Amino acid sequence: GWGGFSRLVRGFVAGGRSCVKVVAVTGAGSMLGEQLCAMLIESGVTVIRVGRDTDAEINLDLRHGLKKAVKSVADVLFHCAAGFGDDSPEGVRANFEINAAGCLHVLELADRLNCRSVVGAGTLSSCEKFEPGSMTSYGLSKAQGESLLQWGMMRRGGKFCALRFPQLFDTNGRSVKHQAWFGRVVTYAGAGLDLNLPASEGPRNFLHVEDAARLMLTAGQRGMSGVYSVVHQELINMGELAELAFGIFGRGGTARISDVKKPFRRVNYPKDAGMFQALDISPAISLREGLARIRDAGTESAFGPLDVT
Repeated sequence: GWGGFSRLVRGFVAGGRSCVKVVAVTGAGSMLGEQLCAMLIESGVTVIRVGRDTDAEINLDLRHGLKKAVKSVADVLFHCAAGFGDDSPEGVRANFEINAAGCLHVLELADRLNCRSVVGAGTLSSCEKFEPGSMTSYGLSKAQGESLLQWGMMRRGGKFCALRFPQLFDTNGRSVKHQAWFGRVVTYAGAGLDLNLPASEGPRNFLHVEDAARLMLTAGQRGMSGVYSVVHQELINMGELAELAFGIFGRGGTARISDVKKPFRRVNYPKDAGMFQALDISPAISLREGLARIRDAGTESAFGPLDVT
């Protein structure tokens, strides 16, 4: 479990297997990046925010590179920025420009920061057999970016670790941008309305963003290298997720399986938990607890809109 996590993050400041005092975070304004920054700051670590936002301390565009000279140094660089294009010609082009070629700019940033360790947020869709038939351009571009980062850090005597996450969700609804059906289930359950749901050809795997951030922090603190899959111990199909959500909110309504909607396709999750096995720990937040957090925070409407009949 995470009982020793407070001791672990204090290892960033002093002691532990390494002493990490300053870190940089690309995509600091993203859902995962924001969670990472909050945890790091709470533990007393100095955080350098990297991104395209005007409040970023280092301005980096993964298509065009660094805009200004970098005067800071950092012990660890957490890479959370990514493009999430589809498989249209425009989406494919964006994915490879940002997720693959963009990692050359990340390597340049690591070099200018004199950073010896990079920890990247990846995706299980980069696993070779995850998508039956073919890999998405998003998964392939992320895998190529990992290879570039691994190659570049090895050449300069540093370390690279990638954590390939399943579907991430949060409490405040930011995850709906990438997990539309998860958001629809939460919104309908929160409103007590009936939902027509596609059938499921296989289960899905969800991980709360706090657990994802904790894993990245652990990898950075321990100076880990390699590519790891991250699979929550709970596998659940979307119908079961809807049943759980409607039960937790308890506001009426139900989910009905629709034969006219295209089913949720089957994907192949790695049989081992990868990073969880390597660290001999378990995720702290179950799907039930995560849904209860949304209910208690009253944020279910942020997972909308109600656009499914």
